[in-house]
Amino acid sequence: MRFLDYIEQLEAKGKCTFTLNDAQKALNKSRSAIILSIEHLRQQGKIASPARGFYVIVFPKYRVYSCLPPEYFIPYLMEFWQEPYYVCLVTAASYHGAAHQQPQTFQVMVNRYKKSIVCGKVKIDFIVNKNMEKYPTQYITTQYSRLTIAAPETTAMDLMNYPQQSGGLNRIVTILDELRESLREKELSTLIEMDLHHHWKQRLGYLLEKIDAQNLADVVFDHLQKLKRLNYIPLEPTLHENVVAQQYRKNKKWKIIENADFEGDL
Repeated sequence: MRFLDYIEQLEAKGKCTFTLNDAQKALNKSRSAIILSIEHLRQQGKIASPARGFYVIVFPKYRVYSCLPPEYFIPYLMEFWQEPYYVCLVTAASYHGAAHQQPQTFQVMVNRYKKSIVCGKVKIDFIVNKNMEKYPTQYITTQYSRLTIAAPETTAMDLMNYPQQSGGLNRIVTILDELRESLREKELSTLIEMDLHHHWKQRLGYLLEKIDAQNLADVVFDHLQKLKRLNYIPLEPTLHENVVAQQYRKNKKWKIIENADFEGDL
C-alpha cells in the first residue's frame, strides 16, 4: 500500500491523526521511507506535525491555516503523550457560551510544564496545575474527537487563578458575565468545599456580586463564612499586598483590596 493510500484510508475511517509508529506498522516499511513520504505530503500542505512523531491530516478547507483546528487533534496528541489534560480558561469558556471574545490561542491545562505548540497559524498554550486531575470536567463531541473541557465551575475557578493567561480583569469580568448562565449552584458549592485554596473564592464571589449574580455569590459567601480567618487580598494580584493595602479601598465582606477598576465588554 502506498503512503497516500494509507492517508486516504484514515480519512475514510473518520480519522485525522496518526503517529510515525502507526504508519510504520500499517505499511511495513522502514522508518526512513515513511519519513520521506511524510515530508513529501508536508511540503504539499496535506500533513502537519504539531509534535515530534505525531501528525495531522490537513483537510483542504483547513490548508489556509496549515494545520487542523486543535479541538480535532488535542485528545489524540495527549493520548500519544500519555498525559492528562482538559481544555481550560478562555477556550473552555467559549464552549460554555462565553464566546464574546474568541481566544487568541487554544488553552490546555496539564500537570507539568509543556512548551507551547505552533502548528501553522494554530497556537496551543499549556497551563500548569499539578493537581488538575481532581477538578470537574465535561466531554464534548467534535467532528473528529471527544474533547475533555473544564466544567463551567472549574472554568470560573481557573479564570480567578490565572488572570494573566485569561486576558486581565476586564476580559475576565466579560467572560464571567457570559458564563454565569452555565454555572450551577450545587456544582459550584461542591468545588468550593473540595478546594483548600481560598483566594480564588474571594475574588470570584466579589466579581459575581458585582455582575449581579447574587445567588452564585451567596454560594461562595456561605462557604467563606465558615472559615475562622480570611486575609485581605488584592483584586488584581500583581502588586505586593502590603503596598496595596496602604493605597486602596477595602471590601469588608469579601476581604478584597480594590486595587483595580474594571468594566465588562458586552
